Amino acid sequence: MESLLPLIINAVLGGGGGFIGNMIKKNGMSLVANLLSGAVGGSILPQIMGMVMGGGADAAGAAAEAGAMDPMSMVSALVGGGAGSMLAGLLGGKKEA
Repeated sequence: MESLLPLIINAVLGGGGGFIGNMIKKNGMSLVANLLSGAVGGSILPQIMGMVMGGGADAAGAAAEAGAMDPMSMVSALVGGGAGSMLAGLLGGKKEA
């Protein structure tokens, strides 16, 4: 359970980031699609940042196991959620005629 908690926290924060991103700029997706794409983005960005800043996949795994309770992980999950929602809106959003 301890290894799942950071992933759950990042997914929830990412979903919030996706929701906030949709409120700032409409991307033509539904609420559920924004939350899901935000959860994915919020889970991926902190791991990528851990790999880049920490020096590889081992560092990303260690950062994920350490927990997502530090402020930098929380901010990166929110930003990743917003970015994931925006990217999904660009790639798969409704097309206006």
